[in-house]
Amino acid sequence: MLERVDGWQQRRRAVSFLVATAMRYREDRGSQYGALLSYYGFVSLFPLLLVLVTVLGIVLEGNDALRRDILDTIYARIPVVGDQLRESTTSLESNGVALLFGVVVSLWAGLAVVRHAQDALDLHWSVPWYRRPGLVERSGRALGSLLVVGAGIVVTTAATNAAAFLPGLPGPARILGALVAIAVNVAVLTASYRVLITSPVAWRLLLPGGLAGGVALWFLQLVGGEYVSNVVLGASAVYGTFAVMFGLLAWIALVARVILLADEINVVRAKQLWPRSLTGARPTSGDHRARDASVERDQLFRATRPDTRPAADGP
Repeated sequence: MLERVDGWQQRRRAVSFLVATAMRYREDRGSQYGALLSYYGFVSLFPLLLVLVTVLGIVLEGNDALRRDILDTIYARIPVVGDQLRESTTSLESNGVALLFGVVVSLWAGLAVVRHAQDALDLHWSVPWYRRPGLVERSGRALGSLLVVGAGIVVTTAATNAAAFLPGLPGPARILGALVAIAVNVAVLTASYRVLITSPVAWRLLLPGGLAGGVALWFLQLVGGEYVSNVVLGASAVYGTFAVMFGLLAWIALVARVILLADEINVVRAKQLWPRSLTGARPTSGDHRARDASVERDQLFRATRPDTRPAADGP
């Protein structure tokens, strides 16, 4: 029965592509990296917000309305604790060297999630160990990704404010807001992939996953709040006030897995890693390419060239 199902999915392009994406996600330790990104995303959230509030307070010192709009856009994207953060988040109250030191330390702590995301993406794209970036380059790429996300937040804020001024068009305004949110998600996700992946990958190879991930993130923003709220309500009787943190952690975990799965779509499509065999009894060409990619990423030195050819029978 399993062999029949395997043959059926291999003969159908769309189904075999989804199967190969799921298999590659498992082979690239997607669950483990998703847990890592969830943890570091949870820990990094508050230092990054502290830096953002401080920097916006300095740059937009004379424009409180724009600063408030940008922060409200960010808080609206954080379920469960967004309203509490809007009321309680403050900036670093200092000046001179102390302020600079506080911003640098908070930013360094907040960049942890982006650096681990870079490790996951390099693993997806089979970047060998000897080509992985050092500390300085990793931090630079992580900072670049944060700048891309920041630009997306500014665009979202501007589009939201513009849509609010459309007179008497509540329906079209909502549709326009959804389209803008999806477009910004796609642009930010695709650009973040391009910045974080060490190997040069063409934009056209990153766009399919960016599109799928952008739509999924918008849908998650639309209905994920209800899911997280149910998690909080279900856990509050047992965990009390800690249930809010568990709900936020569940939200971050969903976002992390969407981002990783969307990138796997790019990898499977770009490297032609489908169809795959479910049983492994009769490996396909996609299985062989997936094996070669997995061996390539474990290459420690430039001079080594691992031999992935099957061993000959006999002594």
